[in-house]
Order: sequence, then structure tokens, then C-alpha cells
Amino acid sequence: MGRFLLAVAVAFACAAAAPLLNGRSRVRLAGRRARWCAPAILAAPLLIPPDRVGLRAAAAVLAADLALKVLDFFPRGTGRGPAGYREYVRLLVPFPIFAVVYPAHKRRLPRPDAPGPHVARVLAGTAGFVAALSVLHALSSMEWLPADFAAAHAARLVLFVVAIESLSQALFGLERLAGYDTTPIVRDAYRSRTVAEFWRRWNPRVHEWLLRHVFRPAGGRRAPIRSTFAVFLVSGLFHEVMFGMATSRFDGLQLAFFLAQIPAVLASGLLERLARQNLVGRAAAHALTLLFLASTAILFFRSLARVFPSVRFAW
Repeated sequence: MGRFLLAVAVAFACAAAAPLLNGRSRVRLAGRRARWCAPAILAAPLLIPPDRVGLRAAAAVLAADLALKVLDFFPRGTGRGPAGYREYVRLLVPFPIFAVVYPAHKRRLPRPDAPGPHVARVLAGTAGFVAALSVLHALSSMEWLPADFAAAHAARLVLFVVAIESLSQALFGLERLAGYDTTPIVRDAYRSRTVAEFWRRWNPRVHEWLLRHVFRPAGGRRAPIRSTFAVFLVSGLFHEVMFGMATSRFDGLQLAFFLAQIPAVLASGLLERLARQNLVGRAAAHALTLLFLASTAILFFRSLARVFPSVRFAW
């Protein structure tokens, strides 16, 4: 645990030092040099021994949150406004989680919400997350389930979705109770009728970061193929590095998973037209989307299994 705290402290120290690289007093004047701190932030989990995979993975999540914030706050030479150093440091606080676009996900509610629904959301989300992980761990100890790959993969995939959606709701409830104007980090992704819709629902906070820093600079809607390829290439490389640092193994599975999404995202327009026809079309589009995502998730789960070896996500 000491190495974990050291890694987290180093990551935060690098992020906090970013605007001071040129000795100016205003954060907005730090400019492009501040971006040089991002690689050091991302490398901080390497201070944790390689056999502590879980701690390395947790540190990598925090490091990724910080690095994305630094890269967003200091784009191409200047900061995003006359922010003082205190405001910048407050931005680095990892709550709300992945509030990486300044200042969109640090907005405060104009007036506090009624606490009751959000307390219920926190309790229900926490219960769902714990229950899904408990069942997932119990299934991993069953000898007969891995014999049927399709059944085992489907069961673990459903439980994974329940765990992630539950955790998203619990965190959303905490954020609203704290007075932040946010939306869930995963918004009912299982309801997606196209792969493009899935990725809009899955972590829209990082989606907005990729839209700002990758999709639009690559050409945006004027060059959809190039822009989509750039987004999933960057995301795949980023996940490959994060999983590689956590597990001390770079096998290309994360990169392959994200690159496999590109043709499906580009073909999502066809599924959208199918879904608009009638009820049968909507059901078919939904089924095809879920089948594709479930199939490619095998690649993602193989990496995840190395982070959580007690849970057999893959074989």
C-alpha cells in the first residue's frame, strides 16, 4: 500500500507542477510545456511492484484521470481561461470521476437536488455492484461453467454490465449529493441499437474529451472515416498502455478490441435506418449490436482477467 500511495502522490505532484514549468503565476500562461507532464503522470503506477497488479490498475485509473485533465486544460499553447492556480488544483481532485473536460463536468447545480432519490440511487447501485461481483466470483469457482464457453461468457458479460451500470449509478448519486451537475458515467449502454450509440452511452465524459482532442482535429464529420479511425486508435493505444502497465504484459488485445469497433461504428448508419423502420427492425438492430459487442468483448475480457485473476473473465 505504501508504494501505491507513493505512486499516487507522484502523479498528483506532476500534475500540480504542470502549470509552474515556465515560472508564470497564471495557470493560463503555462502553455504547451505543461503537457510534458502527462507522460510522467501516466508512468507513476510503475513505482508499484509488478506483482501488485490490482494496485497498479487502481493507480493507472487515477493517473489517466489526471493526465487527461492536464491535456485538456493546456491545449496547444494556452490554458482555457484566466484560471488561478487554486482553481486548477481543485480541477485535479478525482471527483467527479473522469471530470476531464474543463469546466463541463465540474459544473455545480444551480440549487441542490432533493437528497432522497440520490441516496436511494447510491444504496441500490452499491448493492447491485456488490451482488454482481459476488455472483461473478461464485461462478468462477464452478467447474462446469467454463466447459460451455458461450454460456460462461454470456453469464459473465451480463454480470459485468450489471456491475458497471450499478457502480455508475452509485457514483452519479454521490456526485449529485455533492452538488455537481453531472450525468451517469455509463448511461444504460445495454439499450444501444447501434455500436456508435453504445460508445456515446459508454463513458460520455471521456467521449467528450476524445471529441474535442481527436475527432474534430482529425477532420470531424467532414472526414468521418479518418476521424473515427483516429479516435479508436488513440483509445486503443491508451487502454493498451494502461493494461500493459498494470499487468506488465503488452499483448495488443486492447488495441485489437478498439480497432474492431471502427467498421461497426461506420456501419451504424445502416442499423439506424433499419431501427427506424418498425418494431422488428429495432429488435434486429439491437440484437446485432449486442451480438457484435458480446463477441468483441472476448478480447477486452482477456486483459481484464489478468487484472482480476480470481475472476475468470476469459479462458
